[in-house]
Amino acid sequence: MGGIMPTDPIRLGDGSANRVLPARRQPRRWPALASACLLTGLCRWVAAAPPAVLINPFHDPFEQATQGLAGCPVPSPPTYTQAEMQEVEHHRVERGNSCYLAGKCRLSNSFLYDRGIARALLPALRADPQLRNTSVWMLVQGRFVQLFGCVSRQEQIAHLEAVAHATPQVQAVLSDVLVGTHGKPPYPLASP
Repeated sequence: MGGIMPTDPIRLGDGSANRVLPARRQPRRWPALASACLLTGLCRWVAAAPPAVLINPFHDPFEQATQGLAGCPVPSPPTYTQAEMQEVEHHRVERGNSCYLAGKCRLSNSFLYDRGIARALLPALRADPQLRNTSVWMLVQGRFVQLFGCVSRQEQIAHLEAVAHATPQVQAVLSDVLVGTHGKPPYPLASP
């Protein structure tokens, strides 16, 4: 058999003092294969894991305003995965700044109004005698007020909306409210 075998030493013919390089070893395939399987298994496990959920990462005011109706399904606070949060960030910046650029906001971002709106709206909802037998949560995002929860009577929904609309700086009111405590709520529920 002629030629160089993979286990033979290799001599350099470039005049470098006839150095002998060590013979090349045959690669061990089993450890590499086991590592690849382990890595692939881990990658599959990581890919199969549900994405982490961030609870209210933008610190939007979300609070229970009234609690006079027992058994009302509790709404979920705003939650986002990391990917959803990155998607929403762009929208929030665009929406927040467009309010200012259109001359509709004094502050540079509509989301800067949210805490002030919540500070004014919460006591108004809690003090209103027409809302005593309701359980309502509110979320304020970019001058939009969202109302979740339960009322005893249909006409209380219109009253809730009127109280929220009367709050300074509120741009819009969205109500996802259930009449009574039975049935499917029109909002996502909090985790038990």
